[in-house]
Amino acid sequence: MRIKLVLRPRLQSATIPINYQYPLSAAIYKILQQASPDYAAFLHDHGYRAESGRLMKLFTFSKLWIPDVRRVGETLKGSGRPWRLQVGSPMLNDFVQNFVLGLFESVQVVIAGQGVRADFRVEQVESLPMPEFDRQMRCKCLSPFTASTMRQRDGRPQIYYYWPDDPELSEALRHNLLQKYQIIHGRPPEDAELTFRLNAADKPKSKLISIKQSTPQETKIRCFESYFTLQGSPKLMQTAWQCGLGEHNSQGFGMIEVVRQPA
Repeated sequence: MRIKLVLRPRLQSATIPINYQYPLSAAIYKILQQASPDYAAFLHDHGYRAESGRLMKLFTFSKLWIPDVRRVGETLKGSGRPWRLQVGSPMLNDFVQNFVLGLFESVQVVIAGQGVRADFRVEQVESLPMPEFDRQMRCKCLSPFTASTMRQRDGRPQIYYYWPDDPELSEALRHNLLQKYQIIHGRPPEDAELTFRLNAADKPKSKLISIKQSTPQETKIRCFESYFTLQGSPKLMQTAWQCGLGEHNSQGFGMIEVVRQPA
């Protein structure tokens, strides 16, 4: 399920960190905590376990749509007009139920970090319909996606982030979605095929986003925004739409939108 939020700044303008993904993720956990402290703690500290042993949060969110946005140093400043955000998860009885209940408990969202804070009133909550998925779908990123693996460099294992033209990226994305599907449905999909493909006109934009900025735990994540084509299992495409494509979805990566499906 996907939920669109309309957020009204409590002041005539609002300022957030330029790397706002981690503070916004923290705000989502705080909303969940309003409804169920136990579930919020479970999701934050553990999450859902795949057969591989990997823990996954199974939610994602878009970039913020910020009216009249401008960069001021290491911050983004927007006007007092409504800001917009999308949050998605397939876990209806866990994440979605607690998120909606938490929104109505607090009716506010606070994004704070790196010395700035913005307070918003929740002006509107809307459920968005799921697209009908076919064997081939044209999509775009609502938040940048990332995928990685460990590779040896100078005799030491280091994180390697796949680039959009890496021939191994498609399989990495497919494998990640298979794990998510298994958690959600308790079984593998009957159709496990999926290919990620860029068209000749697609021009991915590379970004380097800091998580936990200005702390000893700061991590920089290489990610990309692009239009792209998915071909194969509609069920795996649906999983990508529900909880994100690639990794670090709960930190604001991998939300996608269908822009066109073949006639």
